[in-house]
Amino acid sequence: MGIFDSLHIGYSGLSASQSAINTTSHNISNANTEGYSKQVVTQKVNYPISNIPGDAGSGTHVSSITRAHDEFVYGRLKSSSANVAYSEKMEATLQEITTYAPDLDNLGIAKDIKDFFSSWSDVAQNPSDDSQKVVLLRSMESLTQNVNETSSKLHDLQDRLNEEFKDGINEVNRLASGIVELNKNINKVENTNSSNANANDLRDQRDALELKLSKMLNIEVSKGSIVTEYGATANRTDMGTDYNINIGGFNIVDGATFHPLRAEDGVNSSTLNSVYYMDHSQKKVDITGAIRGGELGAILDLRGDKIDSNTGRATNSKIQNYIDDLDTFANTFKQAVNSVYASNAQDSIATDDLGAIGESGSVVNLEGIKEGSFDIKVYDNLGNEVASRAITIDARTSLHTNADGSINPNSIVEQINANRDDNLDNDGTNDLDDLFSADIVDGKLRISSSSGGNYTIAIEDNGTNFAGVTGVNKLFEGDSAGNLKLASNIRNNPSNIAGNKAPIDGNSDLASQMVSLQYETLSFKRPNGSTTEQGIESFYRFSSSRVAADAHQATINKESAELLNKTVSDQFKSVSGVDMDEELVNLMMYQTAYQANAKLITTIDQLMNTLLGMKQ
Repeated sequence: MGIFDSLHIGYSGLSASQSAINTTSHNISNANTEGYSKQVVTQKVNYPISNIPGDAGSGTHVSSITRAHDEFVYGRLKSSSANVAYSEKMEATLQEITTYAPDLDNLGIAKDIKDFFSSWSDVAQNPSDDSQKVVLLRSMESLTQNVNETSSKLHDLQDRLNEEFKDGINEVNRLASGIVELNKNINKVENTNSSNANANDLRDQRDALELKLSKMLNIEVSKGSIVTEYGATANRTDMGTDYNINIGGFNIVDGATFHPLRAEDGVNSSTLNSVYYMDHSQKKVDITGAIRGGELGAILDLRGDKIDSNTGRATNSKIQNYIDDLDTFANTFKQAVNSVYASNAQDSIATDDLGAIGESGSVVNLEGIKEGSFDIKVYDNLGNEVASRAITIDARTSLHTNADGSINPNSIVEQINANRDDNLDNDGTNDLDDLFSADIVDGKLRISSSSGGNYTIAIEDNGTNFAGVTGVNKLFEGDSAGNLKLASNIRNNPSNIAGNKAPIDGNSDLASQMVSLQYETLSFKRPNGSTTEQGIESFYRFSSSRVAADAHQATINKESAELLNKTVSDQFKSVSGVDMDEELVNLMMYQTAYQANAKLITTIDQLMNTLLGMKQ
């Protein structure tokens, strides 16, 4: 081993120190760069020169420059970040919904309900005062308007989330395609250079995109083998060029190949978009059900995953549940109010079009009608009740005929037209069938005068809800919260509002019964089939408080997710983050090593000069 070998040893130390200084400088300059992992220089002893009396050292070399990265901690960071993104989207949306239906006495629908019954109370006290009817009209218009607007806002929010979902799928494609390009560049660096070449900065960029992607939706990432280097701490980093991103069993990224997702546009604004996976042959596979977690998972849970073709409702949707509650409130409220209002005597009675069941279908098949009975009452022009007949409804009751077209004696028409002595006075001229007759015209049940006398007719229900469902002498109309409105004859003229049952001035029986309605327990049946027994105001408060409770729980979930994410993020930073104090210490250490190796080379240079001088 000669003096030139010593010069090479000094040079190897100088070169290694220079690499370490460059790496430390790179760390310091990127201390505040988002997603940057500090890089670590690993030095190893050069292969020794065999000699007698023993191996002679040949210096050092930099074996690798790797990033400080723990793949398992990084996996936990992705998971916790996805939970934060999910909970943040959920909380923000639910908090917005709470503003649609404030659970306060002096705001929104809750106030309108109170005003509605309060106005009826005023009408009951002054049934002939048209000014009280104007106030009642305004309270009813305010109620229907607020119910309409709340329903519209919920549907608009559902549509808006649908657009956000489409944009989110486009963002997923952008991130995934960016990862594919990085995979190509990583392969170039690590496959074409030496076996120890590591594309550290490119891998950091890929991890950053992967983290953003995990915040969008649940993904499973499969990478190359995990290499563990044990030092002061275990550094478990991903190596190799294998890389796959999987969603529900479908690889959207397969190394350097990208399979895009597609959000199909709906047929109309109420149709929710589904997500399709496109394979090499451009075959579409619906993977909407596989998307969970992250921001898109929250959107799906809020918006719903699809539209049920039978009901037209979104499935697995929080917003749809709120819409259903509002529709249930509107329909039950409308039917209960209309059922009471049908007791106002009229010249004739006509229902809405009941073509859904036809003349032979069972009446109880109409949603909301129950078995039982209702009374048809007839008044003379002095307001005296001159006839009354109970009409029974059970499973055999149709509008008029049997399924084979024969007359059904249990039908509504036949029960009304049946020759009976309602008054039990053996007088065949003063019963219901003597004064009025029923028939089916254009799918509507009509009960009109057959005597030519000055009589009026009304329906008083005993729990069947027949008049409320079929629209007899209705006060409200519509089949959902979105189209609930006052009947046209009421909207155009508030003086048409009736507070009486019998057709005489000063009668306020109907108004008084309407006031009592607020204390009655009604059956609220939701579209999913579940039923609850509550009062009108209490059901609305229950529904609005459920929104508030969901929003409150979402806030709690977000705070928990953020706390966990902070813990994991701190742990990840402790592994991959740049510690300025540590880097400055390393810089001084490498500077000292550089200076020592430079001194060694200077010394050897002096020795060589001495040797050359001796030769001269």
